[in-house]
Amino acid sequence: MKNILFLLTAICIILPLHAQQLPDPHFENWGGKFKDDVQLVDWHGSNVSQAGMKFTFMFQKPGRSGYCAYVADRYVGIPKLNIGATGPGYFSLGQPWQYLKGLNVNGATAGTEGGIAWKYRPDTMAVWIKRTGENTDKEDFHLLFYSWAGTAKGSEYKNKKGGCTTTERINEESDIRQDTDGNECGTEQAGRQVAEGWYRARAKYNEWTQIKVPVYYRSDARPQMCNVIFSAGNYPAFRANDGLYPGNALYVDDVELIYSSKIDKLLINGTEWKEFNPNTDKIQTFKLLNSKAQTIKIEALRGIGTLTNIKGHKAKFNGRRLDTGEMTIVPGEINGKPWTITVKAEDGSSTHIYKIKIVS
Repeated sequence: MKNILFLLTAICIILPLHAQQLPDPHFENWGGKFKDDVQLVDWHGSNVSQAGMKFTFMFQKPGRSGYCAYVADRYVGIPKLNIGATGPGYFSLGQPWQYLKGLNVNGATAGTEGGIAWKYRPDTMAVWIKRTGENTDKEDFHLLFYSWAGTAKGSEYKNKKGGCTTTERINEESDIRQDTDGNECGTEQAGRQVAEGWYRARAKYNEWTQIKVPVYYRSDARPQMCNVIFSAGNYPAFRANDGLYPGNALYVDDVELIYSSKIDKLLINGTEWKEFNPNTDKIQTFKLLNSKAQTIKIEALRGIGTLTNIKGHKAKFNGRRLDTGEMTIVPGEINGKPWTITVKAEDGSSTHIYKIKIVS
């Protein structure tokens, strides 16, 4: 038999193990105050300062153990003068922002910009929540993770009236999430989104419930930054399809990023193996389409999925290829010894071994 050349196109990047979690994931680090309410140090609430008034959206509450973060939709303004609007209660690693020129609420706009430096590629975001309120069946709550590379820039954002308000922002969420929540007023420079995990639902959870949010990938690239947003109601305020309901609240505790060692899709010589089972350790057999093939190229992908954006359109995430820092292969022989594929989670937390027999 001729020599068999094994090819794996990849970049090997070695990362430290067990160091790929978000800051203060249990929400125990509370420091300064906004108005009279203590605030998280590493996370930022959608608090509003306007016309000399302060409105707090994020509060410290008893959690599953220790503290948790609590946010709720609330009216912002002066009800007696009919000046104001209901704002979404949310908090983020990035900086929530609001912009209102003067007291004309029709031109008000809001969003989140920035995040934290980040180079890792999680596969799931697991978070414990409670969701309460009298109108939980009328608006979505949001659990959102996204990462990107490069710098995004924008200067106009959708406002309450449906038009565009001018305000310059760097790494604004809607200038990064082009397919799921793109800036309808136009992005000057888009961030190169790498990943997104987004869960939203109209539901009430009176007891602590863990939600696992799959993270999907647009490319093989390493991110440079990430952000996380937890919102009690429709986020973003003026880009969601439905209104906001004061009193709808979200309790959040114990966020964990999970790193997988499984394969979503396996390609052999460019052909997707649709019968591949990622959940077995038994030998699986792949039949070559070209019986004379002497070169075997194996590629593995993970993070493949589809999300429905805020306008109801489908956004496809084609996944990313595993690199040699995550996957090693011991070549076998066609019609003989099987190939052994060892996949390690990026944080080193788990390992899967696959055995693939390739026949002509």
